[in-house]
Amino acid sequence: MMDDLAFNLAMGIAAVCGALTGRIFALEAQDRRTAVLAAAYCGAGGGLLGGPVLAFVLGLIARLVFAETGVLAALGDAAEATGPALLWGPAAGATGGLAVGVLVALCKRHAPR
Repeated sequence: MMDDLAFNLAMGIAAVCGALTGRIFALEAQDRRTAVLAAAYCGAGGGLLGGPVLAFVLGLIARLVFAETGVLAALGDAAEATGPALLWGPAAGATGGLAVGVLVALCKRHAPR
């Protein structure tokens, strides 16, 4: 139960990282279509960088605090969480970036100088 919660929390944080990264590129885009696509693309990169690391750290903390296993078993279980995080981290980051890119594209009135 706690492992799933830790993994979902890591993917949520990866989505926030993607939204923060995507916002920067969406604001600097020349037009609305570029704002949405650049935000999703860069958000996926933010999720790729943040997702596996956070999944490992949060999985390790969850195993050490809530499970009655040793340190090596906790490290092994936390390392197993990085595999799915390599898939779901960029997906969550792209989703966060896409959401903020759409919001920026809807509110954007002029191109940057």
